[in-house]
Amino acid sequence: MSGLNQNAIDLEVIKALGDETRLEILEIIGKKELNATEISDKCILSRPTISHHLQILKRASILEARKEGKEIYYSVNMNTLKEVSRSFLGFVNLGFF
Repeated sequence: MSGLNQNAIDLEVIKALGDETRLEILEIIGKKELNATEISDKCILSRPTISHHLQILKRASILEARKEGKEIYYSVNMNTLKEVSRSFLGFVNLGFF
């Protein structure tokens, strides 16, 4: 995960998760692997817009990508989400919230 350490929450992850469209994409992908076309079929947004959001999520290590032929399939990187959850809990336990 980019930039996560013991005392800080990765801001790139938080920024990526702070967008309603990207949260919708995560809900659509869920626990299954999908490509950009399959994701855009379940949204009202265009494929280029979906691809833009997918790149932001991938750059933040929230999504993993696997290429098969010409298609790229995306899945949720649960390790990143678990780490950011642990960081939030650490902040809560230290009394920052």
